[in-house]
Amino acid sequence: MKTQLALAAALALTGTVHASVISDDFEADTSADYTVVDTGDVSTTFAFDYVGAGIPLAPNSAPGTTNGLRMTANDTVGAATAQTAFHNTILTGVPGYVMTVDIYMGVTGTGGTTEFAHVGVAGDGSTVNSLFLPITGSGHFMAMTGEGGSSSDYRHSNAVTGLTNTGDPSYLNSTNTTNATGDTYQAIFPNTDFPGSPGNTWTTLTIDNTGSVVQYALDGVPIILTESQAVDGYVSLGYGDLFSSIANPFQSQFIVYDNLKVTVPEPASVALLGLAGLALTRRH
Repeated sequence: MKTQLALAAALALTGTVHASVISDDFEADTSADYTVVDTGDVSTTFAFDYVGAGIPLAPNSAPGTTNGLRMTANDTVGAATAQTAFHNTILTGVPGYVMTVDIYMGVTGTGGTTEFAHVGVAGDGSTVNSLFLPITGSGHFMAMTGEGGSSSDYRHSNAVTGLTNTGDPSYLNSTNTTNATGDTYQAIFPNTDFPGSPGNTWTTLTIDNTGSVVQYALDGVPIILTESQAVDGYVSLGYGDLFSSIANPFQSQFIVYDNLKVTVPEPASVALLGLAGLALTRRH
C-alpha cells in the first residue's frame, strides 16, 4: 500500500503536458468522431444542452458553453444493456498519454440503480465495456456507480488479466475495497447526495496511462493504480445497466460527459513514470 501511494504521488508530480491529441467539449455534434457500440435499448445524445436541463456547468467548461454527451441505458425493454463510445482517433506509437473527462451521473430517488459509467483507454474500438455479467471489454477501463448502490461501486479491468476484484492492492484505500464505503471514496465525496459516490454532482476522472502504470484519479485523488499492459488503442466513454429493472420515471438515470481530452506528457515526465512502473513491477 505504501509503495502504491508513493507511486501515485510520483505520478501527481508529472502533470506538465505539451501535446493535445484529442479535445472535445461536445458543444457541436461530434458523433462522426465516435464509433458507438451497444447491446440495445440505449440512447446517446451528442451536443446535449445539459445546462438547459438544470445541470450546473462542468468544472472544466468555459463560461457560456452548455453542451455535453448524454447517455442512458435500459430505457424501455427491461434487460441488462450497455453502450460504449470509442473516439475514432487511435493512439499508437506514443509512449503514453493522459485522458481527462468531466462526469455527471444523474440519480433519482434513493439509489440502487445498478447503472454504471465505463471509461477506458487502449480499447479495441469494437467491444462494449462492462465489468458486470456478462463481463466484456478491452484495454484498461473502470466502472463506477453514481449512488453506491452496488457491493462493488468502483471496479477496473486490466488489459491482460481482466476484472480486478475487491481486496486487490490496486484499489488505493485502507481496506482495498471496491465499495463506496471505502475511506478514499468517502474523502473525495463526503457531502454528495450519496457520500462516497458522485451522484448528482460533477467529478473529473483522470486516467494516466504513461510509463508502465495506469492510474485512475477522481478530482485529483488517486483511487486505482495498476500495471499497464497496453497503450495503443482507443479511449472510450460508456454507460450500462446491470439488471433488467427499469428506472421510473423513464430515463431518470443518466450520465453526461464533457470536456474529453487526451494529452501526451513531456519526455522527462514519461521517464519518471517509467521508473515508477518499474518499482511497481518489482513490488509484485
